Amino acid sequence: MGLLNDYLRIPYANGSSFASQFIYRELIARGHDVTVLGPKEAGAASHELPRQYVQFPALPLRNHPGVYIPLPGRGALREVAAKKLDVTLAQTCSAFLDLGTWLRIAHDVPSLVVNTVHLPSAANVILPDGLVHNRTVQSVYYDRFIPWVESLYVQNYNLTDGLIVLSESFRDYWRKRGVMVPIHVIPRAVEPKIFDEIGDEDPFPAEARPGSRLLVVCRHTREKEVERLLDIFARWIAPSVPDVTLTLVGDGPDHDTFKAKARELGVADRTFFPGEFPVTQIPTFYAHADLFVYTSLSETYGQVVSEALWCGLPVVALHDDMGVSSQVRDGETGVLVRPGPDRDFTDWRFGSEVVALLRNKARRLAMAETARATRRREVAPERVIDRYYEAFDSARRHCAETRDERKKTSAASQLTHWSWINMTTAGFGMLRAPAIVNRHGRKQPTWEAFEHQVGDRASGMHTAVELAEEDASVG
Repeated sequence: MGLLNDYLRIPYANGSSFASQFIYRELIARGHDVTVLGPKEAGAASHELPRQYVQFPALPLRNHPGVYIPLPGRGALREVAAKKLDVTLAQTCSAFLDLGTWLRIAHDVPSLVVNTVHLPSAANVILPDGLVHNRTVQSVYYDRFIPWVESLYVQNYNLTDGLIVLSESFRDYWRKRGVMVPIHVIPRAVEPKIFDEIGDEDPFPAEARPGSRLLVVCRHTREKEVERLLDIFARWIAPSVPDVTLTLVGDGPDHDTFKAKARELGVADRTFFPGEFPVTQIPTFYAHADLFVYTSLSETYGQVVSEALWCGLPVVALHDDMGVSSQVRDGETGVLVRPGPDRDFTDWRFGSEVVALLRNKARRLAMAETARATRRREVAPERVIDRYYEAFDSARRHCAETRDERKKTSAASQLTHWSWINMTTAGFGMLRAPAIVNRHGRKQPTWEAFEHQVGDRASGMHTAVELAEEDASVG
């Protein structure tokens, strides 16, 4: 297995890289030989890297220190080819995807790719603050640039042996845009070895009283709509619940902007910004919170929502018709508020639902039990890995069936495409000032952080059958 990832060293909390680490650990536990392919980062310590890896020359992304954009290099390409990989899985939103298609064309290696970004809602992070609200810039950006970039993704996806999406809505999304290869819907798993380990120490500040604790965990970037959440909190929640507090775990380029917004709204004494924490400490936040609140509309999945539900924390979120709404069972494990044309009315409804749940502990506890039980069935590691095995088998068949067809495509053209796209991406990184993405420097777990437990997971198919039977008995 060749696992393409945006990082060989995980510099900050990142859902797609955590997903890659999960797949890496689980496949190794089942006896597979896994090599991680990613960008070379100067100064990365050997213990921060996976056991087997291939490094590609890379350019720094200026506005995100610690992020590097990989480029094709002759030595790295030779090293990858010599690995004699059986299949590649790409979890990246850059043109690093072209490595998989190059291997497929040049060496008949089946290629799968995971869609990890919804460009129309996430791409505004590229624009500098002075242009993000400019109507002319927005018109060109969203009406022309984004559709063009998505067409490039479609071309790339159609040169693979399958696209993996994280929710049903994205299967339809990419079909409508012209993706013709097999599409597999595989949600991200939650790792029990991390999220079943709840620390005893309460991580919340003393000012945040139990019973009225709202929590959000996310990157602090404008695409997550954190300013909207702060506005809802100040206008519709804080005036109604005297002891309510909002804790915003995370860091990112707009962290200071969000803190300033809280001061501007007059709720700085009730909002807490403790920074980013290692993922191993996040379950304790979930366990000691009362509600998880989420206003992001940019999620291809929203791993933090899945983690909260796994830990028995009810969720109030906006109905995004994408990743978040595919996870929350409205009225059972949380509440989904559908955005409408009247933003103020939507925000009032969101705040009202939060207030109602804070005032109804019995309903919260019932949702917590349902959330914990259902999420543990839906995203159990055995079930998710079994779906990956099905996708691998499909990719092998598709690769064999399309061998004659791909002879018409130049392998060298994939390297050219990869080079100019990723060099352009590095150039876009010059548009915004460098961000602080993890100001406390708290380290995330490494690829080798956990013991590989073979045991039951070596017979994952049997465990998945048992899960299916449990589902059937539940109805």
